[in-house]
Amino acid sequence: MRTHTHDTEPTRTDYARRVTEALAELDRQHSQAAAMPHNSDAEHAARAARLALICARTAAWWGVLARETYRDSNAYELHGRAAVIAQHTEKDRARFWRDAAADWQARAEHRPTSDAAGALSNWHELGVTA
Repeated sequence: MRTHTHDTEPTRTDYARRVTEALAELDRQHSQAAAMPHNSDAEHAARAARLALICARTAAWWGVLARETYRDSNAYELHGRAAVIAQHTEKDRARFWRDAAADWQARAEHRPTSDAAGALSNWHELGVTA
């Protein structure tokens, strides 16, 4: 049986180009988000939320690279492993920024922040005790 391929079908190595382009765009977005104003609690919250979203998207693209690298018989296993490590690093960063956004939002709304916030904790300002 003869199979027919179309010129629009991605090649087996097309994933590397797509991931590279996506990560470059996310790097640009990260730089823009990092440059967002953060003078007030609300601005800190918005900036942190944007950074969390970008880090989560970056983690997803590292996951695509990891998966496709392990499927690609011509790729080194070490590259897939490095992509998995990068994916988990970005997931951790996304979690950090999500938590920071929640704490900054709580501060902006004059609500207690989480204990995990450490220096961000505003419990003493609100007269809250543990």
